Amino acid sequence: MKRIKVLSIILTIAIMVVGCNPNGGKDTSNKESKSAINSEYINLTMVKPKTINPITNKDKSVSYITNLIYDGLFTIDENYNVVPQLVDQYTLLQGGRGIRIKLKDAKWHDEGKVTSDDVRFTVDFIKKTGDSPYNKLVENIASVDTTSSDELTINFKNAYAFSIEKLIFPIVSQDKIGKSDKKDIDNNNNNLIGNGPYKVEKYQEREGITLVANKEYYDELPEDIRNIKVSIVPDYDAQISMVMSLDSDMTNISLGDLSKFQEKEFNITNYEGRDFEYIMLNYNNKFFNNLDFRKAIAHAINRENIIQEGYMGDATLVNFPLNSKSKYYNKDIKSLAYDKEKAISYLEKVDLADNVKIQNENTKTKNTKNIKNTKNTENTKNKDQNNKKSLKKNDPNLKREADSKLQTKKEIKDLNLKIIVNKDNGERVKTANIISDNLKAIGIKSTIEQLTPEEIQSALAGNDYDLALLGWELSITPDPVEIIQSSGYSDEKLNNYISSLLNSTSQEQTKSVYKALQKHVVDNVAFISLGIRDEYIVNNRRIEGELSPNSFDVYEGISNISIKEYNTN
Repeated sequence: MKRIKVLSIILTIAIMVVGCNPNGGKDTSNKESKSAINSEYINLTMVKPKTINPITNKDKSVSYITNLIYDGLFTIDENYNVVPQLVDQYTLLQGGRGIRIKLKDAKWHDEGKVTSDDVRFTVDFIKKTGDSPYNKLVENIASVDTTSSDELTINFKNAYAFSIEKLIFPIVSQDKIGKSDKKDIDNNNNNLIGNGPYKVEKYQEREGITLVANKEYYDELPEDIRNIKVSIVPDYDAQISMVMSLDSDMTNISLGDLSKFQEKEFNITNYEGRDFEYIMLNYNNKFFNNLDFRKAIAHAINRENIIQEGYMGDATLVNFPLNSKSKYYNKDIKSLAYDKEKAISYLEKVDLADNVKIQNENTKTKNTKNIKNTKNTENTKNKDQNNKKSLKKNDPNLKREADSKLQTKKEIKDLNLKIIVNKDNGERVKTANIISDNLKAIGIKSTIEQLTPEEIQSALAGNDYDLALLGWELSITPDPVEIIQSSGYSDEKLNNYISSLLNSTSQEQTKSVYKALQKHVVDNVAFISLGIRDEYIVNNRRIEGELSPNSFDVYEGISNISIKEYNTN
């Protein structure tokens, strides 16, 4: 399950390139030089693995390598959209309770055919491995029925809008892994046969892995595809050191290490990750139950300035917790953009009595309908209008309404909103100060409390805050339900949208409901979205070509990378 992140930005463990052998075509007088700059390989690194079994491995740097060796039924592209991989054709069954699949003519690296039995075995294997990182992806699979060697049906326990997006786990060989004893499942020698674009030529536990292009790959690969050497290093810091010393061609790095690579030797590629930054509102505060007040706050906050000043441009502004290039992202949403005048005008409208009025809205609507169904003559209408004018002068309800607004204005003047933020996260602390200044500009006082992660969790649990600056690690599956429900906001229409989304039985229906859901969340200011943090790949300049990275597969597109002659002098 996704959870609120109140720690500082979590470092994504990265993959780097390691230099191994000098270029045999050059006369290298300095035999001690082992730099990757002189290597004919693309050089990567990974932290020493406990296993290279892709189903049981939990280390990100290792999984980025196994992604080169193993394919799944589907994968995630650079825009976080699902695309077929081993799947040739597929059809969702009526009612969304299953998917019928025809596999491509794919082979294992030992020339055996990838079959529907391998898919069934993989699903069962993941289910039996309770701590597999892919366990959540198969929990809705009831069974896998095979009808031929390349045809199968995956049956789901429940209809679910994102069933296809969950079929991204690697497929492993029943023949190789299925015949291993339980104690030998993680033995590296039993996990050398994959089905992906690269195959293992050599594996040595201390030195690393040599990967060569799979000439029998079912998809077209570039003619000049480069082989890869993966060196084993003890930790993330060693990966950074390797790329800085030019013994590694590329790695993904954390924001904290970005400044180390602002030199002429390196190129930096940034891409949207899955770390979503947002402001959560405390609905136990009566003001946040008022839509006009929430809109005032939303219009008061300069989100574009926050992205540039708070996060130093290292984030993408979004209106909803979803990658901005996703096919589900609603680009037509008219967000509540920064507008000081609008913020003040909405603040003027705030009347806490409205919270009570809304509860009587249904009764009021019914009465209005009855009035519309009554046939009145023109004379009667005129009499009614005159009576209303007469009543307005002495209407006690109007006086109470005026008194209520005056009382609300006084309470707003006395407000002091508590903003809580992780004191160890510099970007969020800067953002909190920007928000405080924005609120001050429309006449709302606030106090920033910088807390430890543990104190933030306690404050959230005890509702001891008004605004909370938080982070959320988005699921690789574009399911927004958990973060919406955790926000504390709820209404009947929202619940209907969520139900319709989760029970959607076609991609067209999913897109339509998702679009409406996003608009409803934004229009009602359920929470305030800020942005999605960038992640980074750094490479030395002997590497040519562009990767298409995402946080699921940072080496997407590596088969298109070429190497140029490079002079470090």
